[in-house]
Formats: sequence, C-alpha cells, structure tokens
Amino acid sequence: MIQRALALSPAEQAALLDALMGRVGFQSFDPPTRPEPDVRPAPREVRGLQIRIDLQGAKPPVWRRVLVPGDLPLDQLSRVVLAAMGWQNCHLHQFRTGSSRNSAAFVTAFDRSEGEEGTLEDDVRVDQVLTVVADRLWYDYDFGDGWEHVLKVEKVLAIPPTEVAVLAGRRACPPEDAGGIDAYAALADWVQNGYDPAQLPENFDDAEHARAWLPPGWHPDHFSLDEARAFTRDLLG
Repeated sequence: MIQRALALSPAEQAALLDALMGRVGFQSFDPPTRPEPDVRPAPREVRGLQIRIDLQGAKPPVWRRVLVPGDLPLDQLSRVVLAAMGWQNCHLHQFRTGSSRNSAAFVTAFDRSEGEEGTLEDDVRVDQVLTVVADRLWYDYDFGDGWEHVLKVEKVLAIPPTEVAVLAGRRACPPEDAGGIDAYAALADWVQNGYDPAQLPENFDDAEHARAWLPPGWHPDHFSLDEARAFTRDLLG
C-alpha cells in the first residue's frame, strides 16, 4: 500500500490524503508549497556539457558519463539518463535542483495532465540549469523503488556535440522493480557469490524463482558501452 502511494504523482497523493482524512473525521489542509526551480536565461552560444550520472547509494558506484549539447530540453535529458543507465522508461521521473526531497522540482508532461502546476521540464534547456563545472541536478526514477541519481557537470566544451554521446560507465543498472537500493545490494551480493542459497534475497521464494526473474545475463559487474550507446540511440529516436 505504501509503495503504491509513493508511486502516485504529488497531486494524486494529495487527493488520496484528503480522502483518507475525510473518512476518519479530520479536516483537510493545503500541503506546503514547493519552491519553484531557478531557471537561468539561455546562453547566446550553445556549448557542450560533459556530465557524470551517479546512482545514489550504490556501492561500488554505478555511474555513466555522457556528452550532451547545452540546448537539449530536460525531457530529452531524462531519456538520456534512462538510456545511458539502462532503465526501461516504464516509471515516473522527476528532476529537482537539490538533494532534499523538498527541493525545487520540475513538472513533467504527465504531471501537467494530472493538474499540477509548475515549471514544465519540456520548456527548460540543460544549460539553463547546468552551466559551469560542478553544477548538479538530481533525478528521481520510479517513486516506489526510489532510485535517486545525481548529475554533475565535469566539463563545459566550447563546441557542442552534434548528438548525444555515452562516453563511459561502470557496473550494471539494477533490474527494474528490484525494490530499491538495499534490495539491489542484496541481489548483487547473491549473484556475485555464485547464487549462494544462503544469501538468497528474502523477496524471492527460491533460487529458481530469482534466476527466472533476473534479466538474461544480468550481472552487477557488467557494463557494455556499446549496448548503452545503442540503447541511447534507440530511446532518443
């Protein structure tokens, strides 16, 4: 029940809260207003940005390095993050400007269709949020599992790339619906230790169930740059 509620959009969560409070006799209240993100003016000259994407809490680190043009809209940057990491783009996402869950955030087209107000990610370029080395942007994917990523600018290039490029990376993306960072860590340990029955993650009935659920050939140490590049090309269309 809790994971389902977390997977709802903020507007849906507020509606659910109002309904539950009405049932038990509480008066509804307006949720605190979230700050609007700080969007800078678009630069006159488009530059290139080399960005490192890290999956927060993953040990050893799971990361990717990408090169994007500064005028790429944030909704397209979302696709870059998903493709480079290896996510299947089957859950909701959100960009926010700080590490706190209450930091200023952009709304998606889906959020807007649900009646949410705010700065639409489609209308904002990457270089209006990330402009200099060490600038950061946070990216949440799958509100149920709670995958958090941080995007950090490593280089600003005078000449933008003609297309998005995946430059490097390390370790496999967790499988979709793995259950969050702790469940992923348990799953990775089990696979790395030769599918030891004594280390079978608790959310599986048995080893056969777990191995059938895993994506074919998945191993936490595996990362293919060629596969990441192909997936990125396909997802960006």
